[in-house]
Amino acid sequence: MTVNFKQKYGDWALVTGATSGIGLHIADQLAKKGLNILLVSRKEDELKSHAEKLSKKHGVETAIIAADLATDEGVAKVKATKLKISLLVPAAGLEVNGAFEKTPYEAELKVIQLNVTSTFVLVHHFSRDMVDQKRGGILLIASLSGQMPNPYFANYAGTKAYVLNLGASLYGEFRSKGVDVTVLSPGLTATPMVSDNGMDWNKTPMIAMDPAKVASLAIEGLGKRLLTVPGTRNWLMATMMKLSPVKLAAIISEKMVRNAIDKNKI
Repeated sequence: MTVNFKQKYGDWALVTGATSGIGLHIADQLAKKGLNILLVSRKEDELKSHAEKLSKKHGVETAIIAADLATDEGVAKVKATKLKISLLVPAAGLEVNGAFEKTPYEAELKVIQLNVTSTFVLVHHFSRDMVDQKRGGILLIASLSGQMPNPYFANYAGTKAYVLNLGASLYGEFRSKGVDVTVLSPGLTATPMVSDNGMDWNKTPMIAMDPAKVASLAIEGLGKRLLTVPGTRNWLMATMMKLSPVKLAAIISEKMVRNAIDKNKI
């Protein structure tokens, strides 16, 4: 059965991280379904370009907010929108890899501010009106790293575990209040964040998925399931790690990541 997204979720969707990767493709596919899109990213020129493309391609309204969501000021700019947001996709994310004691404190703190704090603030802010209206949707972007130990990505893994548990808890709360909550937990995906992180994933069993396919599966799962793990290989890995003792999962993951990481970082 085809879901009429505009009828179910209202007119406007807010997508952060909307100029690249999974966020970009989610914005495009939601626009294809007829939703107007508020795009949020740090890069104003790219925002303007993508917003114009979405409007021309899909005949929808678009709006942009250029903001750094790793700052309180940036998050406040998004909260201040006058648009009635009924579908929220906080897709902006950041990761730092390396031996935990060697990674820069300021960079790791920024990971927490973007992945955790901004997600919490935006979900808390926009969900209030959704609950009042008894209609809305929240699509959170976690990661396989949030479902298992991930040495050399320790802080990032911790932030994504937060997102996963936030979403699961809100699913329990909001399911009787008319608000859909789904958590996307992708594995390796061919995004700029992955290609620029200095890892050689060819030395591992992992294969990067197409972000457009990941976005499609995320939207397909919205309102139908709590957790979407795209790709059979990713699902098998998540299941295997879940069934393994945590200590064993940590050892296996460390060996795999060690093969791929820049040795100067460890």
